Amino acid sequence: MTAILFIFFGLIGIIIVIVLGWLRKVSTRKKIDRIRKSWGKPKTESFDFYQIRKYSQADPDISFHRLSEQTISDLNLCDLFACIDRTTSKVGQQYLFNKITTPSDQTADQAEKLIHHFSTDEELRTEVQFDLLKLGGYGAYFISSLLGGGFLERPKWFFLLFVDLAIVMLLLILSFAFPVFVLPLIVLFSFNVLLHYGNKSNVAQFAWSFPQLGNLMDTSKQLMRRGGLFYEKSVSDSLSNLVSFQNRVRLIQLHGHDSFPSEIVQLGSYFSELIKAVFLIEVLALYWITKSLEQRTASIRTLFNYVGAIDCALSVASLRAGAIKTCIPTLTSGAKSLHAKGIFHPLIEACVKNDLTVHGKGVLITGSNMSGKSTFLRTLTINSILAQTIHTCFADEFISPILKQFTSIQMTDSLSDGRSLYFQEVALMASWMDEAALPGQSLFVLDEVFKGTNTIERIAAAKAVLSYLNQHQNLVVVSTHDLELAHLLGNEFDVYHFAEHVDNQELFFDHTLKPGPVQTQNAIRILELFRFPPKVISEARMLATDLIKTRNENDRQNSAAGFTA
Repeated sequence: MTAILFIFFGLIGIIIVIVLGWLRKVSTRKKIDRIRKSWGKPKTESFDFYQIRKYSQADPDISFHRLSEQTISDLNLCDLFACIDRTTSKVGQQYLFNKITTPSDQTADQAEKLIHHFSTDEELRTEVQFDLLKLGGYGAYFISSLLGGGFLERPKWFFLLFVDLAIVMLLLILSFAFPVFVLPLIVLFSFNVLLHYGNKSNVAQFAWSFPQLGNLMDTSKQLMRRGGLFYEKSVSDSLSNLVSFQNRVRLIQLHGHDSFPSEIVQLGSYFSELIKAVFLIEVLALYWITKSLEQRTASIRTLFNYVGAIDCALSVASLRAGAIKTCIPTLTSGAKSLHAKGIFHPLIEACVKNDLTVHGKGVLITGSNMSGKSTFLRTLTINSILAQTIHTCFADEFISPILKQFTSIQMTDSLSDGRSLYFQEVALMASWMDEAALPGQSLFVLDEVFKGTNTIERIAAAKAVLSYLNQHQNLVVVSTHDLELAHLLGNEFDVYHFAEHVDNQELFFDHTLKPGPVQTQNAIRILELFRFPPKVISEARMLATDLIKTRNENDRQNSAAGFTA
């Protein structure tokens, strides 16, 4: 009978092992199918930019340039990121966002080698993406929290914990021979349990990051085993420096996000928890681990950047393989020139492509509202940024020098600071004045200069500021409604325009950039299309005619005065 039961339970065990193995294979197969089907396609998941931006906020390295919050907002960079992100891991996602916001002046040779391998070897990229899935959970966002320092500081009374532990051990031994010591032992046990659970708030700070750091190490090891392009000596050294971490962290029972607020209830077996509480294992281990990690932040960052760079290369290869047209840019140095052929904005469906060639001058763009000026400014700037970050542009051809990008496209009054729009513009321009005088080249992109003040002073100040920014090798691209600027800046800027036309009581825009200043003036005609009262239309036309005559007469007088002088 006993033998029969033994065989029965043995068979049950074998069946369970077989079923679990089969389920694991099925799960693996499904994951691989999802990976392959998603290649070249945008993500459909939601984006938590509060978490995605954490690594960027914790990264102190600004070796060349970091985009300002003004520029990130102007370009709707979060929406753009959601379009181009093809990363597999949360580490890669955070790394890619940081890369997008910190344009580089370095070549992308190493990244291009990886991108080429992933683009041509489906088996390799699938295997690497599968390895990266270990860091695809929400908790992996919190690894970056270990990079900003600020670990727990040991309290001054920390040494008393060892005294407490020694007394507990002594009382425990004595209680076997002398039961009278049980009472103080119970009191001390109770104190330690309170201290143990009082420390749970400290444990919670690392409930995400510690287990995920272990996953980061495991993923790094898996990738390093491939050798070749995947091997880096600094990663090997960092793994060796962190190897003791994985053993120590097991002393602390940690869970992910699902553990809150009932973490204590889900901490595994009660007996194990009781032992840790009585002997202060978790308290001592936590301070031990955090103290150890303070000297290993550089190693964590090395692993983070290693995995992030590989995932980023995968993301770029997937983006290039997608349905959206891309090109590899050519980056030059020193010349005040830029050539963009067929550039477009990836977030605009059926976006009209445009060409622009800059050589020695700035660019002034005129045109009415909704004609495409602001969109073109964003299109040019994001392609300049992507050229220096992921080495991929939305264009047929893009040739540009290494630039620092600055924008002023959608500025508003700052109600919280009590600053007017004009004050905001002046403060921003003041910072740009300093940038314009520095070595290197910058791209300054402006949509209407000093729109927060009166016409005469706006035009005068705008001319002076644009001339200053356009000095040296800087590139300045500005849109304006003030046609006077086209005349004042004629020797320093090439003038382009976007136009519209009215046909059968409908307004049409071709969104095509054309050389020269805008020739049509349809603002009052648009009022008419929206059925403004005839009296309003008539008065507006009359005043516009008078103002044009006055301006032309003033121009003739000024020209005559200049000729006489």
